[in-house]
Amino acid sequence: MENSHTNSCPESSTIWISARKKNKSSETLTYGNLKRRKENIMPTTNKPSIQSEPTNHVDPALKSALSKLESTLKARWGEDIKTFEKEVLSKAPAPKQLIMGFIPHQMAKTSIFFPMSDKELKEENRKINKIEHKTHWGKIVIEGIKLSIAEEDVFLALMIIAKENYVTFEDKFVLETTLNKIIHMLYGREGYSKANKEFVLNALRHFQLVRFELDTSEKIRSIGNIVSSFEYKEGSSSLKIHFNSEFFAYFLQSLLTHINYTLRRKLKKDGSKALVRFLSTHNKPDRMHILTVLNALNYNTNQPMFRLRSRLKAIITELKKHGVLGGKTKLFKDDTVYFETLQHTKTLPNQSKETLPV
Repeated sequence: MENSHTNSCPESSTIWISARKKNKSSETLTYGNLKRRKENIMPTTNKPSIQSEPTNHVDPALKSALSKLESTLKARWGEDIKTFEKEVLSKAPAPKQLIMGFIPHQMAKTSIFFPMSDKELKEENRKINKIEHKTHWGKIVIEGIKLSIAEEDVFLALMIIAKENYVTFEDKFVLETTLNKIIHMLYGREGYSKANKEFVLNALRHFQLVRFELDTSEKIRSIGNIVSSFEYKEGSSSLKIHFNSEFFAYFLQSLLTHINYTLRRKLKKDGSKALVRFLSTHNKPDRMHILTVLNALNYNTNQPMFRLRSRLKAIITELKKHGVLGGKTKLFKDDTVYFETLQHTKTLPNQSKETLPV
C-alpha cells in the first residue's frame, strides 16, 4: 500500500492540471477521486508505460525554450543543420594516439630490468658487484647497479624519442630533447613535479653506472652501459644525452619487439609490465611452469610456491582487466600456467634511422 501511494503522486499531479484546464467547475478532486481516475487511465501493470502521459500536454516553458533554440540555430545556420553538426563534431576531442615503444628482441626475452620491493629500491641497496641471471632464453650479466621496471619505462621513452631525433657525429649517437618531454611521455600533462624530474635524472645516472652483457646460445654480446653522459639545463629543461656507441649500434642492428606503451602506462604492477614485455616475444606461448615464467620476469623465485602463485594470479587479473589476456588464461594445480594472449606485438627487422617504425 505504501508503494502504491508513492507511485501515484506524479500521475495525480498530471490529472489535476488536465482537469483544471478542461473544466474549472469540475468536482473537487480528492485523493480518492484521483486514485479512481488513475485506475481508469493507467494500465493494470506495475511496469511503466510509454503512453502513461498524453503527448499533447507539453510544458509551456520547455516548448518556449525549444522554440527559441530552433530560431537561434536557424538565424545563425539557416536551414543547413549539417553545417552546425559539422562544426560541433570538429570541436570534439580527437581520440588518444596509441604510442608504441620498442626494445631489442633479446633484451625483451632476457631483461636487464627487475621488479623490486620498496626496500630494494632504496639507493643504498641498488649498487651491486655482479649479477648473473639465467633463464630458458639466455643469460644476462649485470654489474654496477640493478635497474628497476620503472626505469625500463624511462628507457622505452628514450627509445621512442630517439628513433627520429638522434644525431651522429664522430661515431657518437646524441639525443637533444627536454626533460619535460620525457616526463610528459611517462606521466602525461599532470606529471610535472620535482620528484618526477629527479627520478628521470637518477635513471639517466643509473644508465651510466650499469654494465651488462647478453649471453645466448649463439654468442656473448658485451654492451657496457646505456648512456655515456648527459647535460641538463634547469632553466630551459633542455637535455642532451650521449648514448654509449656500442649500445646504440646494438639497438639499431637488433630485431626490435614492439611494446604497447599506451597500455603499459596504465598498468600498476611491475610484474604486469614485465609479463607484457615477455609475452610480446611469443606468438603462441606454450603452457609453462610458474617458476619458468617468473624467472624470465626476473622475480626472486626463492619463495614459497603459494606466494608465487598469488603474485602471478594478481598479475593475470590486471592483464585480463586491460584486455591483454583472455578468459582461457589459467593457473593449473600442477603449478603450470597457460596464457591466452589477445594483444600481439610484432618483431621488426633491424632498424636504421630511415626505417625506424613510426
